Amino acid sequence: MNSIHRTIDNILNGKISIIQLKYGFRFGFDAVFLAAFVNGFLQHKKKRDVLLADVGSGVGTISLIVAYKNEKIKLTAIENNNQYLKLAEENVLNNKLQKQINVLNSDIFNINKALFNTFDIVVSNPPFYKEYKNRSKNKLENYAKVMKNLEQWINSSVNLLKSKGVIFLIITSEILDLVLHHLRVKTGSFKIFPFWPNYKKSSKRIIIVARKDVAGSTELMSGLKLYNKKGLMTKKARMISEVGIFNY
Repeated sequence: MNSIHRTIDNILNGKISIIQLKYGFRFGFDAVFLAAFVNGFLQHKKKRDVLLADVGSGVGTISLIVAYKNEKIKLTAIENNNQYLKLAEENVLNNKLQKQINVLNSDIFNINKALFNTFDIVVSNPPFYKEYKNRSKNKLENYAKVMKNLEQWINSSVNLLKSKGVIFLIITSEILDLVLHHLRVKTGSFKIFPFWPNYKKSSKRIIIVARKDVAGSTELMSGLKLYNKKGLMTKKARMISEVGIFNY
């Protein structure tokens, strides 16, 4: 891939470098904070030997952050776009995480059933925009952002989990009802964590956590404000983005 069509960006204060396309879908707040949220869960529960699937992994941002912070975890980064796959493989090698991360060329809509009931954790930043909204002239950006079949995406992701396994999703607030509707078929004990842009605007992004084959109450967590009244990132948000762990 021609170097003029891609960039190298650093996260976690330069501890991880990520090659990504210059034009098209690029990782951002969603991937970093979702990975930090998973890391916080692993730290809080003191989980070590864990199998994790990163569904729709793109260039591997979430997998890289989780692997870097958890030496014993084994990850499968699932992606089916050739350009993203090549970059993900390169990112894994460049960050010396090949012993932990396996990049798998597979379509979540036609996933190998041999992988069902395999993973302790599934994490996903799915394409959550409706097809008639947020269209881009860039096909790769649309591929990564525009929803095709949310119900099937969720069902297939949950199928990858062992019983009592945990799924982590980051979505837009406008599809919260749809996601909960689809998750209720096989999961329960929901935790909902909203992100607010600032002190005035409503939440646009939400992390949902659910357990497979587990019934329980729904918890609305305290959430996180990203920017203060001056338009600067809050101290807590900045710390999470730099350290890569959300402390429960």
